[in-house]
Amino acid sequence: MSGTLDSGLLVKKHAPQFLKSIDARSMDDAALYRMPWADLQKAKREARRTAGDLIDAVTDGVDERRAAELEACVDALGDFISGVDWEADQRTQLGSREPREHSGSAKMPECLGRTAPAIGAGLIESDAPADEAFSLRADQSFKVYAQAKSPDAYRGLSLGKYLRAMTLGANSDLEHRALSEGTDSAGGYTVPTVLSAQLIDMLRADSVVMAAGAQSVPMARDNLSFAKVASDPVPAFRAEAAAIAESDPTFSQVTMTPKSLAVMVKVSRELLDDSVNIGTALPRIITKAMAVEMDKAALIGSGTGNEPTGIVNTAGIGTTALAGAPTYASLLAAQTGIASANAGPVSAFIMHPRDRGTLAGLVDTTGQPLNVPNALSGIPFLTTTALSITDGVGSDESTVICGNFANLMIGLRNDIRIEILKERYADTHQYGFVAVARFDVGVSHASAFHTITGVTA
Repeated sequence: MSGTLDSGLLVKKHAPQFLKSIDARSMDDAALYRMPWADLQKAKREARRTAGDLIDAVTDGVDERRAAELEACVDALGDFISGVDWEADQRTQLGSREPREHSGSAKMPECLGRTAPAIGAGLIESDAPADEAFSLRADQSFKVYAQAKSPDAYRGLSLGKYLRAMTLGANSDLEHRALSEGTDSAGGYTVPTVLSAQLIDMLRADSVVMAAGAQSVPMARDNLSFAKVASDPVPAFRAEAAAIAESDPTFSQVTMTPKSLAVMVKVSRELLDDSVNIGTALPRIITKAMAVEMDKAALIGSGTGNEPTGIVNTAGIGTTALAGAPTYASLLAAQTGIASANAGPVSAFIMHPRDRGTLAGLVDTTGQPLNVPNALSGIPFLTTTALSITDGVGSDESTVICGNFANLMIGLRNDIRIEILKERYADTHQYGFVAVARFDVGVSHASAFHTITGVTA
């Protein structure tokens, strides 16, 4: 969004029905802290729907000026959604969903390399003091976290326009300043923190482990340690003045060191020049590809070389060998294993689409579909092709993973690096965009996870 565009006026022009839905004359009139909880959630849904409609309206037949205005509106609606998320977080921390008397000030979790507390087996409780909150839940925005640290940096600059400016040059003073400050010694660009946060939020939205409840840990440096539940303490009754029985250590330490994940996307120069929606499509393509690999590392990462250690290869998780097609009984057994370790509740089952299809097709002796047992009915069955179906002796086995995914920590460096390959594809008149993100995976309570192995078709 160029510096000449007023996003507030553009929302009035292109999204008046949205303003009417939140009973506001302008975006500045939307006092989120005064809204009832239900109205907050309704406003968030309406903002998402309106943003989707505006994105759909940006087609190749739209002139460049109008496309820029629509993109600015989408950015403004994205900021509104982030504001709703932040307001919801403030009320959660206060322990009340009721409207507040004043807006307060932003205070997001700091993550400066210290050993983070393991509250509730790694889960940051809603009433945890702000200085102890070291992670972001799946429903909390990385962008809000970044804006709280640098609220006015590059305000009005969209991610798509920044990527376009890398290749075609800056169209505004803001873009020129961002490119100048982001250029590194290797000729690449470090994406500004707030824009990196947008990219990270898009990646998280496409991630299955995030949908299952994994927590994001912002990493401001290359090493971060957090407490891991090693064993539960064992209390014992004692007589007056008698010695207190000793118990095994309760906590150990996990250190996360970010590993590099890179993806390359080729785009023709003509497409960059002529397509009005490439600024929206390009970040989406990059983050979708990265999300699949992040899920793969978090679930089945080997821990060798430059790959994080995933859940499957973490010592201490529970395992059930099935050697057959998946059944509800096998899922119940895994759920029971986690409950027996006092590490529940199960927040999700993650499996390959093949295995989800098998479960959906289970029938009784009369051919009628089987109902999901009550104990499993409220638990999401999530799917990802990051899990293999070619393992085992017969090369047709897969693994189902279940757990309390609040105990899965994804450590994410705040900055993302972008390199432009101009000469490599010059003969085909293309640019190569290489995006590099750095993250690591840690499990705060191994007993909170259980795998079902040997699952066949």
